[in-house]
Amino acid sequence: MTPSLPSPAVRSIRPGDGVAVAALWRELWDAHENWGGYPGSRDARVYQQVAARLDEDARLRSGHPMLGRHAHLIADIGGGPCGQVEGWIDPLGVSPATPTTCEVRSLVVHADARRMGVGRALLDSLAAVARGRLGGASGVLAAEVLERNPARAFYARLGYAPVAWTARVAVGHRVAGCPPIVVRHAAPQDAPAIARLEAGLAARRRAAGDVRFDPPWAIDASLVQAIASQVSASASPSGRGPRSVVAVDGAGFVRAAATFSVQLLDPPFASVRRALLGRFALESSDSVAAVVEALVSFACQLAASQGALCLELADLSAPGTELYEAALASGATSWSSVVTRVV
Repeated sequence: MTPSLPSPAVRSIRPGDGVAVAALWRELWDAHENWGGYPGSRDARVYQQVAARLDEDARLRSGHPMLGRHAHLIADIGGGPCGQVEGWIDPLGVSPATPTTCEVRSLVVHADARRMGVGRALLDSLAAVARGRLGGASGVLAAEVLERNPARAFYARLGYAPVAWTARVAVGHRVAGCPPIVVRHAAPQDAPAIARLEAGLAARRRAAGDVRFDPPWAIDASLVQAIASQVSASASPSGRGPRSVVAVDGAGFVRAAATFSVQLLDPPFASVRRALLGRFALESSDSVAAVVEALVSFACQLAASQGALCLELADLSAPGTELYEAALASGATSWSSVVTRVV
């Protein structure tokens, strides 16, 4: 008789786990780099600092999986952490009917503990923690999975389905000129056009099964004013968060809107800047490829000016669709997908 495998025990992170969990992170970051992801630090001191921070974080948790909006769970088999997962619980919509999102981060299982149910146990426990935090309200677990990550099949077996896709392009890539499309930073007077375009974006997300965001809102004066205020705030010198950009045709008609941002990745990532162009909201027309090319060219210039080497084109529709193929035609390659499961 084949002996049964031990079942993983899932718990909150504890003081003293820091060194083992930091080692798991290093294993994950090395794997991500092999799959084409952003590199992790090679400095052992960085992981020592991460371990100390994790132990301090565990002391603040006092045995609870949640600290603010952040969940951190550890899996043990036979003593000592053999896997871990984090989750960030954050509503991405404002409608009470829109499920709150728990973003799955840094799921990793030690090589010696794979195929023992550790990953499934961690995700099931994270789902239970999220449901408890939401008080019975609906939620959705969402994970970004790199194109070359073999865990894509694992998520599919657990019932996760892809709802959004990302491609990536080197910012040094130079696309051809695309007149008469001009891309610029959005201004408050663009708010009516952005509202109209984002209604189409919301409909596209829902059609793809992405329930993390609100369905289309009625376009009225209050919505337009809210968008105008947001555009104005992000454009100010002290503004934080993504900047809205718009693509305008030769007649001055706003054909597309998107958002651009750059962030410095935190340790244990190596110190690199991550540039993203997302929230693609476009008119459906014969010129989608030209509009996307213009958006990518403009964003590449912004990314290069801020020290980023690559630009991610996020929140794309599925491979084979007009938007996704336009992203590839701009010089990008497939990068990742977001998979979700309602809990």
